[in-house]
Amino acid sequence: MLQRLLTELVKMESLDQAVVIDDRGRLLASVGPQGQLPPTQAIVSMASAALSASQHTELGDLHEVWFEGSTTVMLDILTPYRILMLQGEQGHLARWRHGIDRLRKQLATTPEM
Repeated sequence: MLQRLLTELVKMESLDQAVVIDDRGRLLASVGPQGQLPPTQAIVSMASAALSASQHTELGDLHEVWFEGSTTVMLDILTPYRILMLQGEQGHLARWRHGIDRLRKQLATTPEM
């Protein structure tokens, strides 16, 4: 079921890959280019750095992080135990955000297989 939800997200314009990992960096589901391993370690590193920065500056809870460059990466903290990463060439962050919000409850509660 989690694969189906990620497939629905990847259908959005400019989105190439969607990955869900748990809080320990274990891959729960991934949809993206065939033959390409999901960047789970990079996701953990980005989420850890963002969490550390938000805690040191006392800005509140971390909900979302995005990086823009040759590719755009968005991390969304679905729950404290589940992280979603979206990646694409030309990030349409507002569209991606809308897609996540539409599927948030299912993404956060679908059991892993």
